[in-house]
Amino acid sequence: MSDQKQGGEQASQNLFSLKLGEYTVRCLGAADGTTDRIVYMHAAMPGETDKVWQLLSCKCVLVGIEGIDWNRDMSPWRHPGVFARGEDFAGGADAYLRELCGRIIPETERRINSYIGAEFGGITRRYLSGYSLGGLFALYTLYQTDLFEGVSSASGSLWYDGFISYMREHEMRRKPGKVYLSIGDREAGGNPRMKTVSERTAEAARLVREQGIPVVLEYNPGGHFQDVPVRIARGIDWLLREEADG
Repeated sequence: MSDQKQGGEQASQNLFSLKLGEYTVRCLGAADGTTDRIVYMHAAMPGETDKVWQLLSCKCVLVGIEGIDWNRDMSPWRHPGVFARGEDFAGGADAYLRELCGRIIPETERRINSYIGAEFGGITRRYLSGYSLGGLFALYTLYQTDLFEGVSSASGSLWYDGFISYMREHEMRRKPGKVYLSIGDREAGGNPRMKTVSERTAEAARLVREQGIPVVLEYNPGGHFQDVPVRIARGIDWLLREEADG
């Protein structure tokens, strides 16, 4: 399938919004419906799903999941807070992943099929994109489920204590077709844990590459909160390009 530019006033539509418990799912797709790829992303800010959609070059259905409790849902195990007056991380990723795989994805795809029809039936090409703690979660899912063909961890919180060791000691449930990693060139600052993020992201890339999985580690200018939608969109576009480069 060839890629199609989706800029500005593209032929797109907000397919639907769906409330599932404490989460809201927003689904954006091309109006002609000719795609077999769906990208799930966890949106941190209002309007983030729309901003990412407008930046994408590759054709897909984009599903933005909102209402995430970041310190709970995206953290794989309990971890003390790392910022002054910051909350501890509750380690609720496994519980949220059960909700994602058991309820959010099936109900979302059932509704997608009702909008797009047979051209999207029997979807198998799922991707997961995350930023910051969402990027940590995206990598973690590879060791817990075989649902995703590729994941993007943009400026992922790979400083998280024990995560690189976890990657070394566990096997992925499914080797993905691609893994995208990125980091800002000024993210490694602040408290002692933040200072480790660049080296740990590079180590994560090495561990993935050793398994024969196409991976790219992209360095972006700026700190953690710079150009967030742009960084997310670049990761998704890299995953969706047909050639397995990297």
